[in-house]
Amino acid sequence: MRIVRAARLAASAGALALALALGAGGPAAAQTATGTYPGGNCEAMARQTPAPELWYGHFTGRRQSPWNFDFIEGKTVEGCFRSKAECESWLYQWRSAWQFEFWNDYCTKGYPPAPRGWRPRSSGGPGG
Repeated sequence: MRIVRAARLAASAGALALALALGAGGPAAAQTATGTYPGGNCEAMARQTPAPELWYGHFTGRRQSPWNFDFIEGKTVEGCFRSKAECESWLYQWRSAWQFEFWNDYCTKGYPPAPRGWRPRSSGGPGG
């Protein structure tokens, strides 16, 4: 009797998980980290899409090395996208995988991006 109940419970939980997964594909769905992925090749995309319409993404971050916990490794990547939402999703993936000190990550419209002056990430304080 317990085995039958456990099997029914597992089947119900599986059905619920499937229903939630299928129903969560709308625009209000939360982003899910699936690992890092490359952005589009900016040069190639600029040949097909007007460069001012592209979204440029840049990420610089760090993480604890998976092969040596005493070592922190860094990563800088960039890519181009057709929409701000694609770029923001790309940044989310990188921030999820490289959690330490992602200090230079942004999406901006147009390629190549306008030069960015140095400024702190936070917007607090005078002039921010």
